[in-house]
Amino acid sequence: MALSTTACDSFQESVDVPEVVQTQFDNLYPAVDKLKWDENPGGYQAAFELSGRSRTAHFDAQGKLLKIDEEIESQGLPEEALALMQRQYDKYELEEARRVQTGEQTTYVVELDYQKDKLELTFNEKGQLLKQEEIENSKVSAQFASIADSFGAATLNENAFAKPVTKWELPSRLKEVSGIAFLPDGRMACVQDEQGTIFIFNLDSKKIEGQVRFGSPGDYEGIAVDGKKAYILRSDGTVFEVADLTTNEPQVKKYASVLAGSQNTEGLALDKENNRLLIACKGYDKRLGQNKGIYAIDLASGKMNPKPVVTIPMDQEVLKKSAGKKKKGYDLLQPSSLEVHPQTGDYYLLDAVNQKIMVVEKNGKISRAATLDKDLLRQPEGLAITQNGELYIASEGNKNSSGVILKYEGGL
Repeated sequence: MALSTTACDSFQESVDVPEVVQTQFDNLYPAVDKLKWDENPGGYQAAFELSGRSRTAHFDAQGKLLKIDEEIESQGLPEEALALMQRQYDKYELEEARRVQTGEQTTYVVELDYQKDKLELTFNEKGQLLKQEEIENSKVSAQFASIADSFGAATLNENAFAKPVTKWELPSRLKEVSGIAFLPDGRMACVQDEQGTIFIFNLDSKKIEGQVRFGSPGDYEGIAVDGKKAYILRSDGTVFEVADLTTNEPQVKKYASVLAGSQNTEGLALDKENNRLLIACKGYDKRLGQNKGIYAIDLASGKMNPKPVVTIPMDQEVLKKSAGKKKKGYDLLQPSSLEVHPQTGDYYLLDAVNQKIMVVEKNGKISRAATLDKDLLRQPEGLAITQNGELYIASEGNKNSSGVILKYEGGL
């Protein structure tokens, strides 16, 4: 293993840093102090000081800068974040504030201290609270942004989604809307339960501006968009890839399902970082016991992994509390939509039957959850999240009401 040196002549432990990574670092930061390199599965991490403040830069093996985490003064935090901390965390002392830049996305991380309590808060660029974590004995357990209960389990927030900022009533063809996804131009791609058609809905004009037919009638439940490309989920687990949404007759190919017929798939999300699609099941597979799974289709190979990449236990207290005494087992969780939060990477699940929205960690633990208002969202089936963290939830109508899309300023 070679010893790496830098422009500031800092000597360190042996880490074999590729020349392309070292060159990129030197170009970005020609004069730094206290440099230390670490290797991790995703590439290389450089911890250093610049102008008296600590920073950490993350690179992939080809030298691309993935993330920069830098210490900042409290005055550098968004005004809304500062105001919230003054209102709700006035007893705490601010130990550290950091700005984290990942691509075009910026988040702020704050560490607070009060007696034996240590908290870590994460805000988006607008200063909206995305996540609260309690730091105890070097172990971090994700919690609700308000307060977790005394047992450390997620609690149910009754008010987080009580007041949408905007509402759209959908045309009759989208009365049974089942999935939504944003297009690059800001319009919404929608699918519904019965037709093999993508409907392009303009949020400004409140009209359907285009239709893209991709298949025969069927039970279509979810949609994900990547540039001009779209993926649509059918309830049997089959995924349709539409190559180009800008053409009237795009090429369409299918990804076969390996799931049990009882699993009834409804949630579809694009996990761009891992080049895969994620699928959440409303139904169940007895082979998983008292658990439900999130499955993955690798877009490079086109193959679905028969084993879940996330296993969600049904015995979590937050599920029992919210579903009521009459429900048990598999009925406690019936996902109707799935999204990956573009800023935090959190998995967001929508549950139409149990009127909930929740965050599921990679280990299957539900860390945050909120109750949805059934008067506003009769049957919430579709979920989309913008790059700045705004949430859009689509709900089916009935014979007396239209389908709707509601916009919320922030997540859980």
